[in-house]
Amino acid sequence: MIEPVYLPDELVSGTAQAYQIGRPSVQKITLEDIDEVQFLSVTPWTSINKHGHSNQWEVWVNLELKTAHVCLKGEEHELVNNSGTLRKFIAVKGHKDYTFDDLAVFFYNCGLSVTHGSIMISD
Repeated sequence: MIEPVYLPDELVSGTAQAYQIGRPSVQKITLEDIDEVQFLSVTPWTSINKHGHSNQWEVWVNLELKTAHVCLKGEEHELVNNSGTLRKFIAVKGHKDYTFDDLAVFFYNCGLSVTHGSIMISD
């Protein structure tokens, strides 16, 4: 489970009281044991073929569409771009044993809609 923590008071200042929400605070939530972060530029009519991850999970994030697609350890996924548009993703990979719900809540809290599995893009 991913637990939120607050930055220490000495690192935070502000006027939260003006908004009647108590003291100023900054909450952070951390994904632990990240193996790598990749930038993927997927040209039109191109696929990342179906493949699996035995010892790590992977999340493909599309910031433009505000989506995250989760593939857990032991699962397979693919990305098919059957469109005439270049698509860009950030791939986040890690090996800690997170559940789908753990990752979904994390990426949802980042403002993304979250799905499980492959991506199929078409015009």
